[in-house]
Amino acid sequence: MIDNVERLLYHEAHLLDSGMFHEWLKLMAPDLRYWAPVRAEVSRKQEAEDESQRLPLFDETKQSLDLRVSRLDTGLAWVEIPPTRTRRFVSNIHAQDDANGVVNVRSNFIVFRSRGFTEQWLVVGCREDRWTKSDAWLLRERKITLDHCTIDNLSVLL
Repeated sequence: MIDNVERLLYHEAHLLDSGMFHEWLKLMAPDLRYWAPVRAEVSRKQEAEDESQRLPLFDETKQSLDLRVSRLDTGLAWVEIPPTRTRRFVSNIHAQDDANGVVNVRSNFIVFRSRGFTEQWLVVGCREDRWTKSDAWLLRERKITLDHCTIDNLSVLL
């Protein structure tokens, strides 16, 4: 199973790095939750306990992600002028089935982004995913925990 999950995450990274956002959206379940809690300068245990009480950096659905991708298609998204180049690295993949047919996947990531000749940005974190498979793999939930306490311009899909 881990081989299938690794291939799935590498395929997802390829779709995003290649700008194939509509194909990436096909991996999302209709009831998707795609979110990132705000980091807090507290113990790990306290952070996990308190995270549901804090506003997230973002809390997206498949519909809101579809709107973001559709906006990119217009050519009027200022955040993409000049176009962003990205490279994603996914590692430390751990997958476990649960009793309901959900595959819980934890992975680490690094995303490198560059624009123009001088702007470069690096973000590092962990993703906790819930995937299901019927005819195809579908992402039901992705919680993204960034290792940064502050982040500037989080327009890149993680």
